[in-house]
Amino acid sequence: MRIILIIILAFLLQGFVSGLLGDSFVPPDLIYLATLLLVASVSPYVGLPLAFTLGLLQDLLSAGYPGLHAVGLLFAAYAYYRLSRLVHWNELAGQAVILGGSFVAKWVGILLVAFWLRLGNFNPLTLWSVILPEMLLTLLIAPIVIQLYQQRYAIRSK
Repeated sequence: MRIILIIILAFLLQGFVSGLLGDSFVPPDLIYLATLLLVASVSPYVGLPLAFTLGLLQDLLSAGYPGLHAVGLLFAAYAYYRLSRLVHWNELAGQAVILGGSFVAKWVGILLVAFWLRLGNFNPLTLWSVILPEMLLTLLIAPIVIQLYQQRYAIRSK
């Protein structure tokens, strides 16, 4: 029940923030943060399919190309599991490394699928105006979201 509630809340907040900021300002990726928080509390055998499913749901709800966010969130979850073996998730520096690395992995996954589908408008050289502000805003609000999540559900991440 907790997983479903977090998913619904993440999608609602993402839609609200995206509508509030409009087209001129890139919103933080709250679905990505929710995915990482959920993945952090389960094993990789559950977390990787969960991340792929959430990404596919995001693709279907946003009327985008099926597979872009699915593979992106799958790469982000895999990067989380790999990086959490190197640094500690409960420290601020460790969170920055894990969040930064998994965010880059998310965009690598999205760009790989876009390249495979031959989508010319997904050029990494022209997407920097989207990737960089989204990453900065996501990294800025991530410690607050992580702390609220851990206080609310009293779960310590692996």
